[in-house]
Amino acid sequence: FTANRVLLTRTDPGPPLPMASKAKALLKEFTTRQEQRANAYSELRFFFKRYLGDRDVKTYQSSCKGITKKFKAIGDDILKLEKELIELKKNEWAAHIRKIQDNEKEKLQLTVKIQVLKTKYILDREDKDAPEYTTTLKSYQRQMAVIIEKINDTLEEIKYILYEDA
Repeated sequence: FTANRVLLTRTDPGPPLPMASKAKALLKEFTTRQEQRANAYSELRFFFKRYLGDRDVKTYQSSCKGITKKFKAIGDDILKLEKELIELKKNEWAAHIRKIQDNEKEKLQLTVKIQVLKTKYILDREDKDAPEYTTTLKSYQRQMAVIIEKINDTLEEIKYILYEDA
């Protein structure tokens, strides 16, 4: 993985689409951005795992900076898509995107908490078998599973919308 890879350029939309087609195209573009966000999470996990092994703080910080830029660019693109759907009077579709955005915010905050916890107990050589660590980690993991399930459920609703009358 490279932190400098740029994924987030919109393509030329081509000729104007009918409103319904345009709305579905926006929703499809959202799913593409969501896939890019999932790839960015994979990179973040890869960099964190590498950091736990080599303890190279500068490389990890640089990698996190690149991932943060990706998350921001993806989020900015998604906000534009959400706004365009509202302008097309597709408020329900925009609400699905908003729900995922809110869940993704929680997911990122929880990801940071998990990484801080693991850093404390793995790199700082505190007891990884300590009840405080295992209880907190398991709680975070349960919370993460709930958040991911909410995201996946909403993505499933979006897929149904995309394939209706397709």
